[in-house]
Amino acid sequence: TTSAMAKSTAAATPLIVALGSYQALKQTKVIDQVIKLSKSSAPNILDVHSDNLEFDSAAFVDKECIAKQCNPNDWHKFKAWADVIIYRTDQGDVPSHEELINAIHNGTVLCAVPRILHLLGEDIVPSDTAIIEGHDQTKIDNLVNANKRVIAIEELAAFVIVGENAMTIGGEGGSTCHVYTQDESGESITGPLPTTWNEPIPIEEILQFPMPATASHLDALEEHVDTDFVIADDVLPMAALDEECTDNAEEVFPKIVACGRTETLQMQAIVDKVVELSGADLPKVLYVGTASFDRTDRYNVCTKKF
Repeated sequence: TTSAMAKSTAAATPLIVALGSYQALKQTKVIDQVIKLSKSSAPNILDVHSDNLEFDSAAFVDKECIAKQCNPNDWHKFKAWADVIIYRTDQGDVPSHEELINAIHNGTVLCAVPRILHLLGEDIVPSDTAIIEGHDQTKIDNLVNANKRVIAIEELAAFVIVGENAMTIGGEGGSTCHVYTQDESGESITGPLPTTWNEPIPIEEILQFPMPATASHLDALEEHVDTDFVIADDVLPMAALDEECTDNAEEVFPKIVACGRTETLQMQAIVDKVVELSGADLPKVLYVGTASFDRTDRYNVCTKKF
């Protein structure tokens, strides 16, 4: 069958959708990603649940998937049938968790909150990394202080893991995932993950997302964009030699163009106004920015019209 062939080709790659909450499975983007990972147009969905946890599989059924439900003690009876396992339990452990790990490594897609994933061992979640549902700042601070790198998933978002790579699927209201880690001084730093990636990228790269950009980051970024980056410290002394300073007796007023978003600078009317404000026919434009870890070429986005 199509699903059996998909499992055999994905045997060595765990396919996991870590959920901010089970409400994320009502988000169209999350559902579409689950189906895409299954490599079947209408995968078999096995909902493993405790009786007191409510969940509606109608969103999958609407996409012509077949859904079955069972309790945590019986799920292994359906493991050969399932393309996707949604594992929902409020129990302290995962019955037959070794069989669940084997199912994951045989190509079955697992959807679960991070608490379940951590019960499955370090081959699913590395020991120095904590993935958590929700955005509990006290919990996050405690984990960071314990030298953990933290990925916090907002309620309607999902963190999709494909082997050693991952990506964020955003939900309504701008829901996303956040990375927390320590900088060189031991201070906690954070950054929200973009939801615009089309394919997963290395998890190690994601965990460095909040870190300030360095020359090595720029070198890595050049593999994905057209811009040739240079380090500012190497350029500024050279630029200073070319700079001509003149005294201006006239009063100078601040001139600021506040943009709603980066793409604003792709609008010709806005670019014309910036040029007009500069007072020069061909103004010199200095782009100040960091390496774009979302792999978009923001330098070209901001300067192409100029």
